[in-house]
Amino acid sequence: MDQPLFTVDETLCRRDGLCAAACPASLVRQDAPDALPYPLPGKAEHCIRCGHCVAICPTGALRHSLLPLEDFPLIDRKKTLPPAALAEHLKTRRSIRTFREEAVPQETFAAILDTVRYAPTGHNRQEVQWTILDGRRAVHEFLMRVNEWMRSEVKARTPFSRAMSLAGAVRAVDKGKDVVTRDAPHAVFAHVPDEGVTPMTDAIIATTWFEIVAHAHGVGTCFAGYLMFALEHKPELARCLGIPEGRTVPAALLVGTPKYRYRRMVPRDEPKAVFLPGLAGGEE
Repeated sequence: MDQPLFTVDETLCRRDGLCAAACPASLVRQDAPDALPYPLPGKAEHCIRCGHCVAICPTGALRHSLLPLEDFPLIDRKKTLPPAALAEHLKTRRSIRTFREEAVPQETFAAILDTVRYAPTGHNRQEVQWTILDGRRAVHEFLMRVNEWMRSEVKARTPFSRAMSLAGAVRAVDKGKDVVTRDAPHAVFAHVPDEGVTPMTDAIIATTWFEIVAHAHGVGTCFAGYLMFALEHKPELARCLGIPEGRTVPAALLVGTPKYRYRRMVPRDEPKAVFLPGLAGGEE
């Protein structure tokens, strides 16, 4: 007999219906207010393993067959950031383009990624993977490949090369001024399957989380536009990064320890937002 998707300890269950309300796939059913929740029969394959049903239960009564309870630590509300502290952290993040020479320890990368893995993904697919060029030598090798791609674009006089002023970037790199990877000791690439639910969005969200978490670890980052352009226009460059066919690289970061400290926040334009009481052009 197949194992049920979850079991409920009837001595602990409060019959409060929280697990049924939280399940995004409606796989948790409760027939009456005083009844035990139960899994929808024959639909276990539709579970996206989000863990909401276990995480919301106040007594630990629900045990998921795919998600061990020991992987659900209790939330310590005292450790959550108040809005002002979170705003301060986000507003003080800068795009770093000047780095120290030394590499970021792999243990620091591991700590960053341990948090970033909690970034949301479509249908909880969790398909974002990472490739990290570890050390300036590796980054420089990839820089040379990107520079040759830019040179070919300039030689072919493509509209993209003119729009992005690639000729100037090539001249700078040829003269020893690295305007592409900024002498960063690391380049980080987020890659996802070509096909999926929301793979491109998942990678962008995860990379943004990486930036935010790296800042908390004293690690500087900057989105690597030239590298992303090169990988978009010449996908085979991903092969030299060990990224197999069938996967794409929507985002890349330059990473390292910032060489300088910023003393002030910077101004930003006021956000533009519209609240709609109804659809535009609809009935009043």
